[in-house]
Amino acid sequence: MKRGIQRFFDFERSDTKLAAVLITPTFLLVIAVVAYPLIYSFIMSFGDVEFANIKEYNFVGISQFVRTFTDPEFINSIQVSAKFVFFTVLFKLVLGTLIAVMLKEKFIGRSIARALIIIPWATPFVVVGLMWKWMLHSKVGVINFFLERLGIIQDYIPFLSSKTFAMPFVITADVWQGTPFFVIIILAGLQTIPDDLYEAAHIDGASGIKAFFTITLPLIRFPMFISTILGTIFAINSFDLFFVLTKGGPGNITTNATLFVWNNAFKFYHLSYASAMSYVILMFSMLVTIGYVVIMRKIQVE
Repeated sequence: MKRGIQRFFDFERSDTKLAAVLITPTFLLVIAVVAYPLIYSFIMSFGDVEFANIKEYNFVGISQFVRTFTDPEFINSIQVSAKFVFFTVLFKLVLGTLIAVMLKEKFIGRSIARALIIIPWATPFVVVGLMWKWMLHSKVGVINFFLERLGIIQDYIPFLSSKTFAMPFVITADVWQGTPFFVIIILAGLQTIPDDLYEAAHIDGASGIKAFFTITLPLIRFPMFISTILGTIFAINSFDLFFVLTKGGPGNITTNATLFVWNNAFKFYHLSYASAMSYVILMFSMLVTIGYVVIMRKIQVE
């Protein structure tokens, strides 16, 4: 008996050693790719490092962080990001919920529709940006073509260089690309709702709209909150669409926070300032996420 127990523990120890050996390369890779850049950029944010003197590190304390709260251009980029996050997440949540409800119903071709709805989300952001850029082109864009044929406009409009249309179309492109993500999460929540609840509501004389607000919405609050939290984080960190579609123009109308950080890091070579701004954006993301979680817990308690 004692020998059997000893063999068991020896076998467990050998398995543990083997697991440690197998996981070590991945662990080291994560440190090299993720941890080291994070630590390095955090240290850099307390210095004054420019690309011209990248080997020279002058400690300046929190002055780079203080600068972020007094820089009107960075504040403007935060406002652009806030506007972008609000509208994209709102539209994705509403459209995602409506589409998920429709895809839950039984109809011919439902499986095909569910497969097709994923395509925009599976398409890389750069490809989506290029596609919308050509669709909105001021000379050969298909959107201008149809608007002119319908008599809505007389001349082609340079949408992406227009102060009026640039931001709305960046939002539109992101909503088109990101709504399927909301659909998938909310549809998964809808699948868990028993049909008996709807049958009981129908017997009680409840209309479809009333059943939606009294049964469906309360039971999919958690999937809606999860998709909203993740969608907000994705929107705060959005870079590809802004870079491909407008590069922040016209002026700074579509220069969001991440694009502003990129410009400072790789266009103006203000490396320390860009690092400080990155951590300020991270702080905002964490605060927003914590806010969502607090609200979700309060709703669950109620």
